[in-house]
Amino acid sequence: MKFDDRHLKILRQETGRFDKRFRIGPARWPHFDLLWIHEGAVRLSIGSPAEALELRAPDGILIFPDVDFSGGALGSFAEASISHFDCSGLASALPKSTFARPTPQIALHVQNLLRLSLIYAQRSTNISVRTRLLRSVLDGFFEEQMNTNELDRVVVAWRAASEHLSGIRDLSDVASIIGLSESTFRSLHRQTLGGSAGKHLQEVRLLTAEKLLSTTGSSISEIARQVGYAHPESFSAAFKASRGQSPGRHRRWSKQFA
Repeated sequence: MKFDDRHLKILRQETGRFDKRFRIGPARWPHFDLLWIHEGAVRLSIGSPAEALELRAPDGILIFPDVDFSGGALGSFAEASISHFDCSGLASALPKSTFARPTPQIALHVQNLLRLSLIYAQRSTNISVRTRLLRSVLDGFFEEQMNTNELDRVVVAWRAASEHLSGIRDLSDVASIIGLSESTFRSLHRQTLGGSAGKHLQEVRLLTAEKLLSTTGSSISEIARQVGYAHPESFSAAFKASRGQSPGRHRRWSKQFA
């Protein structure tokens, strides 16, 4: 579906968990609500008269404005994310329905794009980057092919790199994941996500390090190795320059909230 996305405005993006205490709705939003299930499954009742749906990860639903919905997790819990947004161009182009679903063949692609968008939301990244990502996600709900999309190629590369950081020496290793030279990948990253690919690689390393510092008992040296730094001193210097505190102090600070 082609639509005018010049007025696409992200209102809220976050992750959470549904379980026996925290259910879905009942709710009725005046804007679009993209509910994505990253782990587990949920059962939804949507519209009037109500239609029953089950979503099993990776899967999601785009709920149109002013539509009633409610539900809960199937099993003990479900990890999910929500993206609330307004888009008058999309609203005017929609068929008369209450929701849209992605095609199953591209569900993993949609999930990868959403995960990157959520990371950017947590880091307060430039809204224009997040808007471009959301536009690509919406393509997956209206049967436009994303598989050869340049943005999707970049996301695939970063997703794979983030899962194997200990083996990523520099940008040439990230570029090789999708069969590109380093210079071509740098250019493609700037065109699709904006900014420096080198700075993005450092941010991916440090975000992973933050998580490891907060959730594991691994030594600083081991965490440095896991996120791709050859020397602990280089890791500590980069972490302090970016975060304003040493890795050890960040670990002590984060434990206060554990």
